[in-house]
Amino acid sequence: MWRTKTIPIRRINPSLSFFLMATILLLADEAHGARLKSDLEYIGHRVEHLIMRGQSRLPSVPANGIDLTIIDPESSLDRLAHAIAHLQKHRPANDCSLLVVTDEMTALNLDFSLGISNFVIKPYSLREFEARLRLALWNDDYTPDAHTVKIDDLVINMARYEVRVKGSVVELTLKEYELLKHLATHEARVFTRSDLLDSIWGYDYYGGMRTVDVHIRRLRSKLGESGNAITTVRGVGYKFDPP
Repeated sequence: MWRTKTIPIRRINPSLSFFLMATILLLADEAHGARLKSDLEYIGHRVEHLIMRGQSRLPSVPANGIDLTIIDPESSLDRLAHAIAHLQKHRPANDCSLLVVTDEMTALNLDFSLGISNFVIKPYSLREFEARLRLALWNDDYTPDAHTVKIDDLVINMARYEVRVKGSVVELTLKEYELLKHLATHEARVFTRSDLLDSIWGYDYYGGMRTVDVHIRRLRSKLGESGNAITTVRGVGYKFDPP
């Protein structure tokens, strides 16, 4: 069994986390998995730990709701291949990124054709681990598909009702999300405030035009630099026009 010298990890304040909570599926033995689960939960993630016991049958794998998968095969390439085969049997292929936690020697022999996205060398730095998680989640959203709109650093995942800027999740209300999606999917088209009220709030909405202005202001604030793409057309309304 793989052994390493224990090195204290300098904890990271969860408020400094680069992105909000992800749901992680962790495949590892009981001892190593418990520590890794604790570290990941400390930096703000939800972790579902499936315990690996040699080549024995693994527990059932969740069919959905997982943002990222991590495997710690205790430096055994056979265990790693077994775990990946089990995942592929029970879940759609390439539905989310796969990270492997391993030692330097085993990393040299990883077979990336199995679907491995990245790896973390142990003993790991929690700060580096978090950066790699952020990159993996960003790459998942980077690939455009029918449910994803990506404009520069802004990614709108319409299947998840999720918005990210530079990989970080942006918390929006439903109306803010719908307003952003409507503008971004009609790039450069000018909408009057009345148009946006009808499209987002509905024809039976009796609020004033100022409702649109308030939501636009909040959107710009939450999106940071990406919010500059929402431009004002004086005397008319708004459009989404990235530089």
